[in-house]
Amino acid sequence: MYVEVSGSHPNITSSTIAGPMRRGTDVSVARLMAAYDVHGGLATSDEVVFLMRPHWRQPVSVLAKWIVNRRLVSFSWRDQLLLPRFQFERPHMTPYKAVADSAFELGEYLEDQCVARWFVEPNRSLRQARPIDALHSDPDSVVEAAQAVRVALIDKRAIAASSVRRMTERP
Repeated sequence: MYVEVSGSHPNITSSTIAGPMRRGTDVSVARLMAAYDVHGGLATSDEVVFLMRPHWRQPVSVLAKWIVNRRLVSFSWRDQLLLPRFQFERPHMTPYKAVADSAFELGEYLEDQCVARWFVEPNRSLRQARPIDALHSDPDSVVEAAQAVRVALIDKRAIAASSVRRMTERP
């Protein structure tokens, strides 16, 4: 099985991140690629920087700040940082507010690929709509759904910590 990602950047070819599928993570990423294809696909960090360059003085620094501050959906695969294209407002390549707010809510509690998957899977809080599909029609609901996940994860951690404390306490 092979996977291919293409982009509009003249120096990025599909062979940049194409190759045989070898691991379970490859299959997981292939599913993410397919899910994001309908919404513009994925771009490498180099491609995003190329698209930002006409509008930003220091696009690498700006993109890095957004990623570090959990304001974008991104994940690594095969030594490439991949970013879903749907999250950028064109032409300036700024993050959509609802995406940035949702990514921030989820970023501290979920791994990067899980955040990326959250946007493309049906969500109970959104009546089984996918967050990526609900973003433009109801961005506030998407952010609220992300907040609900964050709260549930905080509660789950608190319960787990409480259980560990009880197990380690001496009678």
